[in-house]
Amino acid sequence: MWYGIDFGTSNSLLSFVEKGESPRVINLEKDSPILRSLIFTPDEGEYYFGSEAIEKYQELGGDGRFFRSLKKFLPEPSFKGTEVFGRRMKIEDLVAIILREIKKRADLEVGHNVENVVLGRPALYSLDPEKDQLAEQRMRKAAVLAGFKRVEFCPEPVAAGLDVETEISEKAILICDFGGGTSDFTLLKNSSAGYSSEDVLGLSGIFVAGDAFDGRVMRSFVSSEFGRDVKYKAPMGNNLLGFPKKLLKKLCNPAHIVFLKDRESWEFLKELEQWSVGELDQKYFKQLFCLVEEQLGYPLYAKIEESKIELGEKSSAFTFNHPGIKIEMTIEKKDFEVAVEPEIGEIFESLEKVFIQSGLEKSDISMVRITGGTGQMPLVQERLIELFGRDKIKMNEVFQSVVQGLGKYAENLI
Repeated sequence: MWYGIDFGTSNSLLSFVEKGESPRVINLEKDSPILRSLIFTPDEGEYYFGSEAIEKYQELGGDGRFFRSLKKFLPEPSFKGTEVFGRRMKIEDLVAIILREIKKRADLEVGHNVENVVLGRPALYSLDPEKDQLAEQRMRKAAVLAGFKRVEFCPEPVAAGLDVETEISEKAILICDFGGGTSDFTLLKNSSAGYSSEDVLGLSGIFVAGDAFDGRVMRSFVSSEFGRDVKYKAPMGNNLLGFPKKLLKKLCNPAHIVFLKDRESWEFLKELEQWSVGELDQKYFKQLFCLVEEQLGYPLYAKIEESKIELGEKSSAFTFNHPGIKIEMTIEKKDFEVAVEPEIGEIFESLEKVFIQSGLEKSDISMVRITGGTGQMPLVQERLIELFGRDKIKMNEVFQSVVQGLGKYAENLI
């Protein structure tokens, strides 16, 4: 018996396969197979996951630690861990907590203690081979800590290819997996025996996807309400300085915003407030301190994500109201499209690499399959249509394609 687990930046899913049976996707949360990759811990040893994590977080007013987008930290050597109620926890410890819960829920559903797992992984966790290997090592350790004894990996876009039903006449298929944390691309040759890793003609990926677009909306628009443009003078200094880039980077990253509460960052922010010189700076610092102290990063970025989706079709009236924070602004669709062009450019530059690897031309592609939530963005779909033509573009199941493919991959291991 095997599990196939698609541990995603935003969502996680699981498929189960046993000898003689077809793979099936298991519900992880009520009647849904989708468990949002969220952890909230209000006290030592007490954990909540997915929608329950959000509910408990709101119920307790953010009193605790809230973790999201953990997958993004896997290839970062500088992320040594974080303190959770006096205990230093590494990234693999945090990932193991949610994998253990996924396993527990699935074991209860299937009635077995399943100890074999195929984990989906991005085409590349990082362009740096050492960081890519580090991420896989950390993920393997997390799986072992969660209770798995045999751990295999399958690239997520290859898994999405395994879930594709195609005609034998189709020569080459491009799989585009646009998730919350990564955009992955795989060129596959057609095979009458179904797809395997040997059928991969090109493989590329980049850590730019849904979270990066949310971060760009924050940086270009919303962060102005949290001090992005404040000016300050350090004691004994004459130069007028701007908001520190290191702190702005944390503010504009859905996963990293929680680390503004780390002692060093927090103390520096308090000093900046005293040194600021603008008339409205105190208002912006008050809103920033409220955001950090009350751990409002998740609800704020949830609003940003809603606005991003709306901006795919029209301009968006962005509002975020909370005691201590009041933001009302209109984000123009055309301004959003200009703002996210760097991210769009990086994603499609990564796509070009599979053609360099394979030696194929875009005209050689008979089908382009899109999977993942970010693949729903009109800007992404329009760029694909420009490159390949509308007739070649096909949509996979947005969230289940990868996990179903992982189940088929695991089926071959039995």
